[in-house]
Amino acid sequence: MKTVVFLAVCLVTCSMSLYSCRTVYAPNALNVPLFQEKGELKATIATNNLQVATAVTEHIGIMVNGYLNAYTSDDKDFKNNGKGAEIGIGYFGHSANRITYETYAGAGLYNVKMKESNKAKTFDSDAVKYFVQPAVGWVTQYFEIAASPRLSVIKYSAPDITGYTVQEQASNYLNIVDQKAHAFLEPTLIVRGGYRFVKLQAQYGHSFKLSKNDINYDDGVGSIGLIFDIASWYKTGK
Repeated sequence: MKTVVFLAVCLVTCSMSLYSCRTVYAPNALNVPLFQEKGELKATIATNNLQVATAVTEHIGIMVNGYLNAYTSDDKDFKNNGKGAEIGIGYFGHSANRITYETYAGAGLYNVKMKESNKAKTFDSDAVKYFVQPAVGWVTQYFEIAASPRLSVIKYSAPDITGYTVQEQASNYLNIVDQKAHAFLEPTLIVRGGYRFVKLQAQYGHSFKLSKNDINYDDGVGSIGLIFDIASWYKTGK
């Protein structure tokens, strides 16, 4: 319980600092299903994230991720909205004592918009994101824990910028966001607790920028929510 409270405090802190500057990239939550059998289905409802994954064979899984984040300053003068959708496919397996390993790869489309000074200043850019997400974890009826060092690469299109001065664009790297792809390593811990088909899930991690090109980004990876599991393996009592 102390761990969950600590993670919740960290997530609140992250959300308070999110978009405190003109943030262009904010990492979404990881979808780490930890499947045990063919036909298993997991759906997650978490802060800013909606995720679904299913095991289509004994070792192949697919996932779909949705992300939506909206920030408005206290004086309502600044708005920063991000949204995206991803699809991925991967391989999974597990041992007799349910030590589980998996690797997923996928891609998605993202968009970020900023508006401030009564919409006199705006920024709008689309992006394509690619990710590779290995993970290892342990699964029981009551508890799941996993770790994943996700690698994310995101490439922005030429942004539509109005109202920002040359100095503002340069100081926030808005004018160079599309010049090169941006790579991030995002090691994250995932903890779940509950019973059988529903568990409370908390994630906490950090986003490390690997590429040298500058970008304003949120370095926190985190969410808290519920994960639902439709499966038959946990009915055996093991």
